[in-house]
Amino acid sequence: MTTFRLAAAGANLRTVILFAIAFVGLNILDARLTGTALVLGSSEMNPMATGFGSSLLLKGLISSGIAVALVLLGRGRLLKPLCVGMLVVVLWNLVAVWSWMP
Repeated sequence: MTTFRLAAAGANLRTVILFAIAFVGLNILDARLTGTALVLGSSEMNPMATGFGSSLLLKGLISSGIAVALVLLGRGRLLKPLCVGMLVVVLWNLVAVWSWMP
Protein backbone atom coordinates (compact mmCIF):
# COMPACT_ATOMS: atom_id res chain seq x y z
CA MET A 1 0.00 0.00 0.00
CA THR A 2 2.82 2.40 0.82
CA THR A 3 4.50 1.65 -2.51
CA PHE A 4 1.27 2.53 -4.34
CA ARG A 5 1.01 5.84 -2.48
CA LEU A 6 4.59 6.71 -3.35
CA ALA A 7 4.01 5.79 -7.00
CA ALA A 8 0.85 7.91 -7.12
CA ALA A 9 2.64 10.83 -5.46
CA GLY A 10 5.51 10.50 -7.93
CA ALA A 11 3.15 10.48 -10.91
CA ASN A 12 1.34 13.52 -9.53
CA LEU A 13 4.64 15.35 -8.99
CA ARG A 14 5.68 14.56 -12.57
CA THR A 15 2.42 16.05 -13.84
CA VAL A 16 2.87 19.17 -11.72
CA ILE A 17 6.44 19.59 -12.97
CA LEU A 18 5.27 19.24 -16.58
CA PHE A 19 2.63 21.91 -16.01
CA ALA A 20 5.27 24.14 -14.37
CA ILE A 21 7.54 23.77 -17.41
CA ALA A 22 4.60 24.45 -19.72
CA PHE A 23 3.67 27.55 -17.71
CA VAL A 24 7.19 28.97 -17.95
CA GLY A 25 7.41 28.11 -21.65
CA LEU A 26 4.07 29.73 -22.42
CA ASN A 27 5.12 32.88 -20.56
CA ILE A 28 8.34 33.09 -22.56
CA LEU A 29 6.41 32.52 -25.79
CA ASP A 30 3.98 35.25 -24.71
CA ALA A 31 6.88 37.66 -24.21
CA ARG A 32 8.33 36.81 -27.62
CA LEU A 33 5.01 37.23 -29.40
CA THR A 34 4.30 40.44 -27.51
CA GLY A 35 7.64 41.84 -28.63
CA THR A 36 6.93 40.88 -32.23
CA ALA A 37 3.44 42.40 -32.10
CA LEU A 38 4.81 45.64 -30.62
CA VAL A 39 7.41 45.90 -33.39
CA LEU A 40 4.67 45.41 -35.99
CA GLY A 41 2.65 48.29 -34.53
CA SER A 42 0.33 46.65 -32.04
CA SER A 43 -0.11 47.97 -28.51
CA GLU A 44 0.08 46.32 -25.07
CA MET A 45 -3.34 45.76 -23.49
CA ASN A 46 -2.00 44.92 -20.02
CA PRO A 47 -1.19 48.21 -18.25
CA MET A 48 0.99 46.43 -15.67
CA ALA A 49 3.19 44.85 -18.34
CA THR A 50 4.14 47.98 -20.27
CA GLY A 51 7.62 47.97 -18.76
CA PHE A 52 8.49 44.29 -19.04
CA GLY A 53 5.83 42.78 -21.31
CA SER A 54 8.32 41.63 -23.94
CA SER A 55 11.36 40.90 -21.75
CA LEU A 56 12.07 37.19 -22.17
CA LEU A 57 14.41 36.98 -19.18
CA LEU A 58 12.15 38.85 -16.78
CA LYS A 59 9.01 36.96 -17.83
CA GLY A 60 10.90 33.67 -17.53
CA LEU A 61 12.19 34.51 -14.05
CA ILE A 62 8.83 35.74 -12.77
CA SER A 63 6.93 32.74 -14.14
CA SER A 64 9.60 30.35 -12.79
CA GLY A 65 9.28 31.94 -9.37
CA ILE A 66 5.50 31.58 -9.45
CA ALA A 67 5.72 27.94 -10.57
CA VAL A 68 8.31 27.02 -7.93
CA ALA A 69 6.34 28.79 -5.19
CA LEU A 70 3.15 26.97 -6.15
CA VAL A 71 4.92 23.59 -6.18
CA LEU A 72 6.67 24.19 -2.86
CA LEU A 73 3.47 25.41 -1.21
CA GLY A 74 1.58 22.33 -2.39
CA ARG A 75 -0.62 24.29 -4.77
CA GLY A 76 0.72 22.74 -7.95
CA ARG A 77 -2.79 21.92 -9.13
CA LEU A 78 -3.26 25.65 -9.80
CA LEU A 79 -0.72 25.41 -12.61
CA LYS A 80 -3.22 23.69 -14.89
CA PRO A 81 -5.69 26.62 -15.07
CA LEU A 82 -2.75 29.03 -15.27
CA CYS A 83 -1.45 27.11 -18.29
CA VAL A 84 -4.88 27.23 -19.93
CA GLY A 85 -5.02 30.99 -19.33
CA MET A 86 -1.54 31.51 -20.75
CA LEU A 87 -2.45 29.37 -23.76
CA VAL A 88 -5.39 31.70 -24.45
CA VAL A 89 -3.05 34.71 -24.17
CA VAL A 90 -0.52 33.10 -26.54
CA LEU A 91 -3.25 32.31 -29.06
CA TRP A 92 -4.48 35.89 -28.81
CA ASN A 93 -0.95 37.14 -29.46
CA LEU A 94 -0.63 34.82 -32.46
CA VAL A 95 -3.80 36.33 -33.91
CA ALA A 96 -2.46 39.84 -33.21
CA VAL A 97 0.87 39.11 -34.91
CA TRP A 98 -0.85 37.45 -37.85
CA SER A 99 -3.26 40.37 -38.29
CA TRP A 100 -0.41 42.93 -38.26
CA MET A 101 1.73 41.05 -40.77
CA PRO A 102 2.00 42.91 -44.09
